[in-house]
Amino acid sequence: MRAAEKTKSLLDRVGLVLIFLTLGVLFAGIGAGGAAHFADGLKYSTRLSGTPGLLEISECVTSDTGKRRHTDCFGDFRSDDHRVKGVYVSISRSYKKGTVLPVQWDERYHCYAVGVAPTAGRLAAICACALAVMAGLALLCGSFAVAMPRSGSRIRAALWSPGLARTVVGLCKALGIGIAVFGAVGLAAALAMP
Repeated sequence: MRAAEKTKSLLDRVGLVLIFLTLGVLFAGIGAGGAAHFADGLKYSTRLSGTPGLLEISECVTSDTGKRRHTDCFGDFRSDDHRVKGVYVSISRSYKKGTVLPVQWDERYHCYAVGVAPTAGRLAAICACALAVMAGLALLCGSFAVAMPRSGSRIRAALWSPGLARTVVGLCKALGIGIAVFGAVGLAAALAMP
């Protein structure tokens, strides 16, 4: 009976370690990839990269169905300096035909919306992705602590000082506040747009 209990306990620990490892890699990977994606778009929405100009929407195309459904709109781009005119480009969002938008063109024939709403939205998403990375790292550390409880507790005691704990908790709170503030600003700006 005692051997059966040890085997069950070992299998439970192995299962928990595998779950923590899987979720840790998933959260850290998605968080890091998402942060990189949104940071790339941030340079366009803040006009730090690309060519500024206006996009007049001429048509929108919706593809796929269900959760994979997305809409791309196409139209003519004209740069603010009038060096680029009549270039047919796309933007990944739905707009009414004839809408004229201030955008940044990335010379891959794609445009990004500029202004407060897209910038705040991307900043909120970057904060959420950073929280996902932190959660993934915590799960990976947790899997190590479950796999080797004695070594894990010694390492945690050596590395996890009260000052580091306060810093991590403070960073998590700051990221949560960033998500709330940037999300609210982005939503308000999006609702205020015509």
